[in-house]
Amino acid sequence: QHTTHPNPTQPPLWVLSLKQVPFVNGGLFDCLDDFRATRDGGKRIDVFTDNEKLRGELKAPARLFLDPDDGLFPLLRRYKFTVEENTPLDREVALDPELLGRVFENLLAAYNPETRQTVRKATGSYYTPRQVVDYMVSEALVAALAEKVPAADGKGGVSRERLRRLLDYEQAWDNMKETLDSSETEAVVRAIAHLRVLDPAAGSGAFPMGVLQTLTLALRRLDPDNALWEAFQIERATARAGKAFNIHDRKRRDGALSEISATFEKYRSSDFGRKLYLIQNSIFGVDIQPIACQIVKLRFFISLTIEQDPDPCAPNLGIKPLPNLETRFVAADTLIGLDEAGAQGVLGSDVVTRLQDRLRGVRERHFNADARGIKLKLRKEDEVLRAELAGELEKLGYGHAAAEAVAGWDPYDHNARAGWFDPEWMFGVSGGFDIAIGNPPYVRADFPGEGHKTTRKAVLDSGRYETLWHKWDMFLPFMERSFKLLAPGGVTSLIVSDAFGHAKYALRAREWFLRNACIERIDFYSGIKIFNAAVHNLSYLFQRVDGDANEPLRRLHGPAFGDVTELSSEEQKDLDERAFFPTDSYQALAVPVVPLGELCYVSVGMSVHADEKRVPGAFTLDDVVQDARDDEHPKPFIEGKQLERWLPRRNRWLEWGTERAPALFRAKTFPELYEVGEKLLSVDMAASETRPRVTFDDRCLHHNNSVWSFVPWHSLRGVRNRSIANRARYPGEKGREKYAKREELERASRRFAIKYLLGVMNSSSAQDFLRAHRRSNIHLYPDDWKALPIPDVPPAEQRPIVALVDSILTARRANPNADVSAMERELDTRVAALYGN
Repeated sequence: QHTTHPNPTQPPLWVLSLKQVPFVNGGLFDCLDDFRATRDGGKRIDVFTDNEKLRGELKAPARLFLDPDDGLFPLLRRYKFTVEENTPLDREVALDPELLGRVFENLLAAYNPETRQTVRKATGSYYTPRQVVDYMVSEALVAALAEKVPAADGKGGVSRERLRRLLDYEQAWDNMKETLDSSETEAVVRAIAHLRVLDPAAGSGAFPMGVLQTLTLALRRLDPDNALWEAFQIERATARAGKAFNIHDRKRRDGALSEISATFEKYRSSDFGRKLYLIQNSIFGVDIQPIACQIVKLRFFISLTIEQDPDPCAPNLGIKPLPNLETRFVAADTLIGLDEAGAQGVLGSDVVTRLQDRLRGVRERHFNADARGIKLKLRKEDEVLRAELAGELEKLGYGHAAAEAVAGWDPYDHNARAGWFDPEWMFGVSGGFDIAIGNPPYVRADFPGEGHKTTRKAVLDSGRYETLWHKWDMFLPFMERSFKLLAPGGVTSLIVSDAFGHAKYALRAREWFLRNACIERIDFYSGIKIFNAAVHNLSYLFQRVDGDANEPLRRLHGPAFGDVTELSSEEQKDLDERAFFPTDSYQALAVPVVPLGELCYVSVGMSVHADEKRVPGAFTLDDVVQDARDDEHPKPFIEGKQLERWLPRRNRWLEWGTERAPALFRAKTFPELYEVGEKLLSVDMAASETRPRVTFDDRCLHHNNSVWSFVPWHSLRGVRNRSIANRARYPGEKGREKYAKREELERASRRFAIKYLLGVMNSSSAQDFLRAHRRSNIHLYPDDWKALPIPDVPPAEQRPIVALVDSILTARRANPNADVSAMERELDTRVAALYGN
């Protein structure tokens, strides 16, 4: 308002600038404020309002944007931007709309000093890199299209290799007539026209945009003049018009068909028609964060805008206004269905179904509305229908809360999110999706953040999820929900934490998918940082088909993404849980062995608060500092960071016997785990560590959950007696089997000296086994130790190992820094010989 043209006879610069901007439509650019007073629930988001009474609340001088030297627009012109999303082949150094995804991630990384955490940590939101998106999208589309497209000879479907070639950007200029004949080409285009893809956790839209780009490429190669694509859109619109609109409203129906013809007449050789109808009919997204949906819609608006060439002489510069995407990307809670919202059976009512059809018709017309007056009229009609629906629901006996949950969902409110998700109600999609793809949040179910607190409780209360057990992560219900949202034959591909392949809490989920899904492919990103987070990942491709024909293709990526090693066909015959995680080939040993888990009870320790322990001075096992303990802190206590090989150097003292301990520990274990004569302790071993760290303990050290105890089964007498006393809990044959198994474990453990076990566990042979067979790249879990094979040799062959271990312990007791490397090398040689090496 303060920047004027140098020539006083000309309009101000801001007027000239705005005249160059066409009307592009889209609810994304609507004012986010409303007309209600704040005391009545009105919102003031951007304060760019049409409300005359509120104008002037926000004032910004035009020079802030347009000043030639310091304005925002001139500043942005100094950077090289492109409005087109880059493909995998683009090498141009420019900022494309993918930047919005990075902006989204960094917005979520903002630190909140009140909660002392970032929004990203609370919601588990990370932006998926382009190369991962392209790979997952391509494989999911290949699998889905192969299911739908028959081969020309009528024998099976089109081969996946030919479909991969169709979707490969490297082959973009090849003649597809050499790959697919005319009947197959038509079948593929028809399949794409009827494809339905869902991202259940859309974030900033990386996966929906990847789907749009890849399908646009395929259509461009198969149907250069859009003849087939136009015919299928007319066919779909005719069918939809007959269902969604009054069949007698010929004018409205004919107008919809004319609009399709006009679009292709103007954009015959452009991608505009391809993208427009892919967005309208095939691509859907849900996210719990409204800002995410706004960013997704912006990227899709940009993608459509670039397909139009401005004409300075034409009305609106020749730009066709863009569609309204409020009913394609919705802010909602994917994991909560209508049942959990209290609306069981709502969609089965005849009255409600008719209202639903009318609402769907209004929202379809709103998608293509290109004038603000029309949009406002349709939104008012939508509001009236929703009010009528709420009344009908209450008449049918549904409570006010249920009626409000369903009828109160306003897809045009950019500031709100629905507490539930239903694909038929929100998208008009019944019968399931062909593809569910995305990157769900990684948030522990017991994480204290607010991001998914309500969802976690509702997920547990719903009883609909069959894969959750004990502690769990949010990605597990997303996996199950995505699978159950599929149509028969549909495929799902999510990138999740590799904890799915090894964590105990994911065991039920692994078993469930083995029973219910066809596991086609699992990609392990070993040693690759996909996200800027302390987690490794895997992606998978599951298909919803009857039967349990699981022969998963397992691929290991490393050291860079795309450097792939495929496991042998023999390994792929394994159908137990090991099919989910990579291991090297396990060669049968030539000597008898016993798993460590059958000799020792292996357990993590307790969880304690910081003020329940105190730190004394130096401490060795031969010289306990007695004056460091007191009546409240009588128990020696150690943590993982204080553990070293062979012997610990320091300890703390743990509060015990007061009202705070151990009753108020966050996680407790039984006292017999610590107060045994001799036991072994170990700690989580990082992938970079060269040797295991196993410690000998004969002083009843208590420890936290970063340390693991290895207690010989026969040493747990108190626990054994407790088990016998409670045997009535397992009557009959089951009780006898459990007791007999326990006695068998005790007999086996008595045959092995504990210092012999210590020598084997600290040897290079154990290190090699754990490195090859550990389930994680960044952790060593108790279950990994339980599988360690211990050479089953008589006491006479154990004694040389025990003697070496005694010598090492004696040297370390005398001097914690004593060089014992020579004895360790001799130990390695002797243990290797026991394994037959």
